[in-house]
Amino acid sequence: MPGIVARELKQTSAFRSPEQEAFLGLRVAAARIVEPWAKFLKTTAELTLNQYNVLRILRGSHPTGLPCGDIADRMVARDPDVTRLVDRLSRRGLVTRVRNRQDRRIVEVGITEKGRHILRRLDEHADRMPKALLGHLGPKKLEQLLELLGDVITDLGTYP
Repeated sequence: MPGIVARELKQTSAFRSPEQEAFLGLRVAAARIVEPWAKFLKTTAELTLNQYNVLRILRGSHPTGLPCGDIADRMVARDPDVTRLVDRLSRRGLVTRVRNRQDRRIVEVGITEKGRHILRRLDEHADRMPKALLGHLGPKKLEQLLELLGDVITDLGTYP
């Protein structure tokens, strides 16, 4: 009898390894868990997941701005073109760019009041969403999940 990952992917043949099944299971779970949040952000605030993430990073550093490279280092999902994300947010008046006074080559990005206002409107939903999607697991399973995720994140194997 196929496992849940095979059933979700409508896969009839066996996986080549337990690692492959776990890898695909993580990808399916990640995609399914962010999908409702991505739709909510798009319809409610006209933001992508990465744009929302940039705003949250900038709110966390406020009132200090951050160079695009520092923003990229803090992203949940890596985006190779943070500059383009910042451009879109800037056109909407959600972020500003200011040249660093000590080193004019560095441009620091900061969140505007308009950007902070959008995040404040979304905060309640950002708090409720994880509970709605994962709360059914209960405290014991959530603790186990966090421990396993910690193991995956901190001791990830390598691949060329």
